[in-house]
Amino acid sequence: MSQLCPCGSGMDYSLCCRPYLSGERLPQAPSQLMRSRYTAFVMHDAEWLIQSWHPQCQPERLRADLDAGFTTTQWLGLTLFESCESSEKDEGFVSFVARYQDKGTPGAIIERSRFLRENGRWYYIDGIRPIFGRNDPCPCASGKKFKKCCGC
Repeated sequence: MSQLCPCGSGMDYSLCCRPYLSGERLPQAPSQLMRSRYTAFVMHDAEWLIQSWHPQCQPERLRADLDAGFTTTQWLGLTLFESCESSEKDEGFVSFVARYQDKGTPGAIIERSRFLRENGRWYYIDGIRPIFGRNDPCPCASGKKFKKCCGC
């Protein structure tokens, strides 16, 4: 039985993020890595999250926090609204909104993530959270004001 990928691509999970999480393939673009990392949060796959974090972030020390977050957080959807490579060919950026509920309270992560490619492999390195005014349009493209949508 087929299952849509949690990343919101509209593709079957077996053809989208599963090959990355299972180690069969590596993402070839920052947007693929971003989608696979979101899927790893949905699927409670701390191992892929740790492997896909840049080693300088010392991701192994985050394992306990990841596992704890899996028990209280339900991921509700991912919207990518920009993906680009910088003038540095081994650096890329993905802007997204990830909606969730934590202990029943709705929330959203809005971030411009930065990815680095080393030895042909992409890694998540860090991100910045843009500041939106309450009356700005929501970056998730819902057509609503930020305060009535992801601004909770």
